[in-house]
Amino acid sequence: MSKQSTDTLLAAELADHFIEVILSTKPELLVSGIGGVADLHHIQQGAKALAHFRLTLIQELSQQPMPGMGAN
Repeated sequence: MSKQSTDTLLAAELADHFIEVILSTKPELLVSGIGGVADLHHIQQGAKALAHFRLTLIQELSQQPMPGMGAN
């Protein structure tokens, strides 16, 4: 596996952890207004926004030195 692939996988795991922490402590920061809303379009937009946030977080984290991996 290439270093870039490894960095991306580590970044994805870290991003998922950050999202899990946010959803368990302050979910309104990522999914405000979704709870109890019957509007499917609104829920889809929220899901797309969360997916975009995750992708952006992975991209940004993959550019950072990973703990235990040494600085590049």
